[in-house]
Amino acid sequence: MKVSLRRTHAAVLSAIALLAVVPMPGWAQSVPSPTASAASAIDPPGRVARLNYFDGSVTLEPAGATDWSYAELNRPLTTGDQLWVDSGARGELHAGSTALRLSQQTALSIVDIDDKNLQLKVTQGTLSTRVRALPPGQTVEIDTPNVAMQASSPGEFRVDVAPDGNSTTVTLRSGTANLYGDGGVFQMTAGQQVTFIGVNLQQQAGGPAPGPDAFDQWVISRDRLEDGSASARYVSREIPGYEDLDANGTWRSDPNYGEVWVPTVAATAQWAPYHQGHWTWIAPWGWTWIDDAPWGFAPFHYGRWAYLGNAWAWVPGPVVVAQPVYAPALVAFVGGGGGGGSHWGVDLAVGGAVGVGVAWFALGPHEPWHPGAGYSPSYYNRVNNVNITNVHNTTIVNNITNVHNTYINQRVPGAITAVPADTFVHGQQVAQASRRLTPQQIGGAQIGAGTPGIAPVRGSFTGGLRTASAGAPAMAMQRQVVATRAPVVPAAYRDTLAQHFASSGGRVAGAGEPIVRTTVPASFTRPLNRGGSAAPSPQGYRLVNREQARPVGAQGAPARNLEANAPREVAQPTQAAHPAGPVQQRAPLAAENGAPRPAVENHEPAVQVQRAVQNEPQAPRQEQAMHAPPAPQQEQAMHAPQAPRQEQAMHEPQAPRQEQAMHAPNAQQQHAAPEAAPRPQEHEVQHAPPVEPPVSHAERPQPARPPVQQEAHREEQPHPRPEAHSEPHPPAAKGGEHHDEQPK
Repeated sequence: MKVSLRRTHAAVLSAIALLAVVPMPGWAQSVPSPTASAASAIDPPGRVARLNYFDGSVTLEPAGATDWSYAELNRPLTTGDQLWVDSGARGELHAGSTALRLSQQTALSIVDIDDKNLQLKVTQGTLSTRVRALPPGQTVEIDTPNVAMQASSPGEFRVDVAPDGNSTTVTLRSGTANLYGDGGVFQMTAGQQVTFIGVNLQQQAGGPAPGPDAFDQWVISRDRLEDGSASARYVSREIPGYEDLDANGTWRSDPNYGEVWVPTVAATAQWAPYHQGHWTWIAPWGWTWIDDAPWGFAPFHYGRWAYLGNAWAWVPGPVVVAQPVYAPALVAFVGGGGGGGSHWGVDLAVGGAVGVGVAWFALGPHEPWHPGAGYSPSYYNRVNNVNITNVHNTTIVNNITNVHNTYINQRVPGAITAVPADTFVHGQQVAQASRRLTPQQIGGAQIGAGTPGIAPVRGSFTGGLRTASAGAPAMAMQRQVVATRAPVVPAAYRDTLAQHFASSGGRVAGAGEPIVRTTVPASFTRPLNRGGSAAPSPQGYRLVNREQARPVGAQGAPARNLEANAPREVAQPTQAAHPAGPVQQRAPLAAENGAPRPAVENHEPAVQVQRAVQNEPQAPRQEQAMHAPPAPQQEQAMHAPQAPRQEQAMHEPQAPRQEQAMHAPNAQQQHAAPEAAPRPQEHEVQHAPPVEPPVSHAERPQPARPPVQQEAHREEQPHPRPEAHSEPHPPAAKGGEHHDEQPK
């Protein structure tokens, strides 16, 4: 039985006008403008981040989720997503051309990512950021417990946040940056390293940047791969994943489409795009394709596909100056449903019976993609790489169902992939569940380019993810950070597209009730800093007004209001505060996660090369062993201070320094985490509990599980670090969560 869902339209526009089109590249096409006005539409962001590499255990908590999962390659990351890189692991993300490299025991949150802003939060660990380009109007900000760093030019920036969150070391290999604290701003230039304590730019140490350590050497090797990418000649560097194309296919010149890329796997007769992977729901875009191939990001979220001769080829389109716009999946659905249409079903033979299925194929050049709902003409044109004039004076009916079957890939053998609707909505593996459609089904079906109007169910948000046994430490994720911009409410907490599909009746029988998240967590609205000089801030953020920030010198701001100035989990007595002393002429080594860096770290072969910007003479490197950088205040209880001692590095004398004792952290500091912010409510449409069939992962690659011990190829460190945990961290506390199930 063929199921077709109908949607009641509030109004039908009847005026149709023609668009005037300016000359454009041969692969682009004039497309109808959407019905939403620019004033009323809320366009989805045109940029996302991509986790393109990890080694070891890396876990993810997507925005709106309540549990940690093992991260997967190629999943688009957006505002509100959180990552934890565990002991012995590393990870690499890209947001456009900006590369983000994370060392072990690092907690990272994406505070905001859109066309103009990239705002990140690091509450523990090490983040190395390479800003390749910084056009006017764009910002890159990294918020830490002690300072908020904003890049003011392209460059390479590194932040190291101590495990207890009490100090942050900022290192600039190249470029310039402004560092903000309470009421002040400190300008850093290339070749500097400064350690900050408190929140008012108090400097504990400062001096020239040290030579590259093992983590820096790995970063250099990753930069070299990008810099030498042949694909950058044909694809904008703002498209994440372009560098992965080099080793997985070849570039060819086509007389119709220009430069095209043919994947090596395309030589396989059974291969077709959008066939090896799964679907998941990511707000605000809705249904999103996640490909299994290690190179499977750029060709599935940008450009189009064409069948040339006897192989599939990716057509990226022209390399334009404008920033490319991300799309969740550039496909057409068989049975209609483009742009959130209600006619999305096809008949499939499932277990000897006829059931409802979902089928799709890759869009070809000249074929526009249609978002779900509520987008502006400007976004529609940008995401389809189309230059159209007079859009503000034109009203077009949004007729996005192609009843004439003119899509060029529709009749390519093996192009159409069809799966049971239950497989689609629960994010299960497509290749194992795919079915073939008969020529009669294909010939008589309507085609819609965009997304089917199916509301997500509980399993749709974590499709393809495996629940992790542990995530980031709750204390680390809940630390307050200094920021210049308030956090943006993630789209996952105001999912208007899911609400629209659910209210339109878009559901799969037997798959579970639609899930719509509409409650914004209190952490985005609860004020802090009342009675202080700063404006009220959302929970977890100490906002600094950039316009009122006063420049400070090398000594930083004077030590004032020390108790409020110390971002600690446990309040410290005022008399224990470490006064601001003279800035050291030689900065201590910015250790990974506040602990000494090992002499050798064999994640990748060390590249014995110095940065080009390091032309200044540098002080001898001070070696450390099992000691974190000096704490701004005297430790309590289980931290017995040791007398200063003279250490040697490279056989040259160093200044005496206060060192911390090699004891376990204060138990009160470990467990006295602040009260967790209440979790948002999830409103289910009916009281019936969702039915979630088990998902088989036996035939697909799995992310690495948390390592029990260091891999054999990594050199064992001489001493355990006091901050490292031998047991996995418990997941972050989820206080105040409950589910309010209401019928829609």
